[in-house]
Amino acid sequence: MKLKYILAAMLLSFFSFGVVHAAGSPINEDFSALIAQAEKMIDAGKKSDATAFIAAADEGSSVAKDQGNKGNSPGLQRVSFKFKMAKKAVKAGDFIQGITLSEEAISEMKKEKAPLKFGGGS
Repeated sequence: MKLKYILAAMLLSFFSFGVVHAAGSPINEDFSALIAQAEKMIDAGKKSDATAFIAAADEGSSVAKDQGNKGNSPGLQRVSFKFKMAKKAVKAGDFIQGITLSEEAISEMKKEKAPLKFGGGS
């Protein structure tokens, strides 16, 4: 009977290895496509072109979604939220807020990552 419990525990531990994810951001996160979309949003906002801004925001959101399927991170979530809020602001006619949010998204993507720390404790 005890052998049965040991085997069950080992089997469950092997299955849990595939579910474990690391906390924090990926080390090599590529935001180049999202930065290009944010720059398109800023250019369209400066020209007061709502349709181009919304199209660039939609494209940026789909790129963020695709990138999130490969590996989601807190930074990617913040950028995606800023894209959605910028799109919402431009739909309401506030181009300045849309441009500001797009610039904040770019600064979030270009933010330097903290160096990795390995070992115990803080």
